[in-house]
Amino acid sequence: MNNFSYILISLLFIACNTQNSDRPITDDDNAIFERNWKAFEQHHVGGVISKDIDHFMALYSDSVKWSPPNWNGNVILGKEDLKSAAQFYMDNFDEISFKPGGAIIGADGAYFGGSLFSDVGNTSNSPNRLRIHGVWSGKHVETGAPFHLKFFIIQEFNEDGEVITLNEWFDPSSIGDQIDTFLSKQSK
Repeated sequence: MNNFSYILISLLFIACNTQNSDRPITDDDNAIFERNWKAFEQHHVGGVISKDIDHFMALYSDSVKWSPPNWNGNVILGKEDLKSAAQFYMDNFDEISFKPGGAIIGADGAYFGGSLFSDVGNTSNSPNRLRIHGVWSGKHVETGAPFHLKFFIIQEFNEDGEVITLNEWFDPSSIGDQIDTFLSKQSK
């Protein structure tokens, strides 16, 4: 086979395996991406820190689909379930803070949008799907035990700037483990 054939086959392969990434990123995309991550900081983080459930919930559409961090049989929950979970953290923890990024080894940043690679070939440069990393910290109200929690979520925003899907991954049980460790050290 000559070089022209190799080049032609390579170009054909590349063209057939690229989806959604041929749209250039615009200034509007950058503005939407910034609006979305700042809305997360203002409402999700700000609502938890200020213990203002209404401020927290203002980020989420009435029809939000929530996949909680703990395994629940992969049942998708809704806005009221999310509200109950957020209220639990607000009621049971004080001095709450969030460090964006926080626990990423060898990388800066906390907010990422779009995707360049995919195992199924679907890529996107949409500014409305965000991956967010960080570390929550605070103190358990009842015991005073400090905690730190690595946090990773994917949020998808609609055109109105509301979250329509929320997928969370973190280990809620690690907070209980940290409380137990704190209490065992206190009793010695």
